[in-house]
Amino acid sequence: MIKALGIIKFEDATVDVSGLGEYRPIPSLTFLGRYRLIDFMMSNLTNSGVSHIQVYVKNKPRSVYEHLGSGRSFNINSKHGKLRVHHGEEILQSEAYNTDIRAFIANRQFIEEAKQEDVILASSYMVYAIDLNKVMQQHRKSNADITVVYKSVKNANESFLGCDTFRFNKNKRISGMSRNLGKYKARNISLETYIMKKDLFMKLCDQGFKTSSLYWFSNILKDELNNLNVIGYPHRGLVYPINSLSEYHKANLELTDYNVSKELFKASWPILTRTSDSPPVLYGNAALVSNSVIANGCAVDGTVINSVLGRGAIIEKGSVVINSNILPGARICKGIHLEHVIVDKNAVVEKVNELKGTLDSPVYVKRRDRI
Repeated sequence: MIKALGIIKFEDATVDVSGLGEYRPIPSLTFLGRYRLIDFMMSNLTNSGVSHIQVYVKNKPRSVYEHLGSGRSFNINSKHGKLRVHHGEEILQSEAYNTDIRAFIANRQFIEEAKQEDVILASSYMVYAIDLNKVMQQHRKSNADITVVYKSVKNANESFLGCDTFRFNKNKRISGMSRNLGKYKARNISLETYIMKKDLFMKLCDQGFKTSSLYWFSNILKDELNNLNVIGYPHRGLVYPINSLSEYHKANLELTDYNVSKELFKASWPILTRTSDSPPVLYGNAALVSNSVIANGCAVDGTVINSVLGRGAIIEKGSVVINSNILPGARICKGIHLEHVIVDKNAVVEKVNELKGTLDSPVYVKRRDRI
């Protein structure tokens, strides 16, 4: 069990899930039919024994409040733990000023009053499963000031765009940081999970805010690499960066493959979420389903191939859904053909006979829209 304060921060402007992000904050994005993006980092923290967690939301916090509730779904006991959700209350003239450091300083009272000496700072848009106890063990053994989780990838030219990358010196310390612009295949990608002392965390926040009102935590960390002992912890498992609509689409479709999804979803490391009392899936006589993830409450009487259906989605007779993401409550009417399409919540596809996108450029149907 880790005696640390968990802080889930919000994302910067490089994370832009166009369409979906207009209606809810990134942590609340529906993922794989029944989860929200924040479920993965919340599960990593609580499975690792972290019972005091603060979640920071950039904007539109209602859905985060509703989903997380008191934290009971994530095994947070109010007698021995605490879940807080913070969002910006300051009126800002520009969205550029809405930084993670500004949010931390505005809520410093709740951070400083926490009894835990260590802080685990993480992001919600990175989807992966990790035992943070092992990260903490290495952090303490190495006597590092900060330990950062990273992943060595060989597809940085087409994925993880905009993410921070690390360079290491001969002593395996992080000696440099830069943005991934997609120029090279092999890169050490920051997963934006940091472990450090709480006092150091607040010191860096104050220093960053003093340096620039537009600084994020990653900016001040980059400035201080030469003054701090910052080391990396390599993560070997699956990682999906949900920082664009195409990355969201690709991750959902890839996880319809059981051989892939079993690397992320393990019985020994459950991904927790808010439960919903929904009936089982209703399959009609004409239903044909292959290699898909179908959430409870759906009604399927058409063809669904390599797709994800959220809770309560309806696929009518004669419709064909291939390589698509149908979010909760959406309805695909009779005779419709969809391929590489993302249909947002409670939308109805009725009048258009065919919608066809690509893996890198899926078609997006707006929330509650009728087309």
